[in-house]
Amino acid sequence: MRKKLQVYISSTFSDLIMERQTAVEAILRAGHIPAGVELVYKDRHNMETIKRWINESDVYILILGGLYGTLIPDDSKSYTHWEYDYAGEIGKPRFAFAVTDEALRQKTFDFTETRYYQEFQAFKQSVFEEVPTYHADNEQHIRMVIRDQLPGYARRDDLSGWVSSKDVAEAQRLWAENAELVKENARLNAELEKYK
Repeated sequence: MRKKLQVYISSTFSDLIMERQTAVEAILRAGHIPAGVELVYKDRHNMETIKRWINESDVYILILGGLYGTLIPDDSKSYTHWEYDYAGEIGKPRFAFAVTDEALRQKTFDFTETRYYQEFQAFKQSVFEEVPTYHADNEQHIRMVIRDQLPGYARRDDLSGWVSSKDVAEAQRLWAENAELVKENARLNAELEKYK
């Protein structure tokens, strides 16, 4: 049975549009299901919706750029930081990309805003210490890492993923056949015991 993983993509929004799109495409090409609240724009700051999407996902990918992002309502951290922490709290496998400074300089996005600079640096450092982090020079690098990493996650028994109903029906049929063979084997062993 081939399972499709649901992969949650988290990042700040307007500065990493191309990187997010690349991740979405790479996940789809690998045969898995991308998820992220930017796909439901009106709910992108609804924490219950975000929690539900992370809960339903098998793997969490973080993309770090040059901004910390919008703060959650209690101003304690950014949405991206909160999503990362929440995924860790509930035990989701996580890995991250850190867009290199050189790649950020090539963007037309204005990264001169220094608001929350210290918070962003502390968050970034914690990510480097806690999860596998890949430095991304370009979108091609993101694509290659996702292509190389997802098969390992798909082989994990602790990640349920999504399975086609055709595959489930076939597995149930095989299980029923196997159960009948086990019964028949037990009956024949009992018969054999009579002749010993």
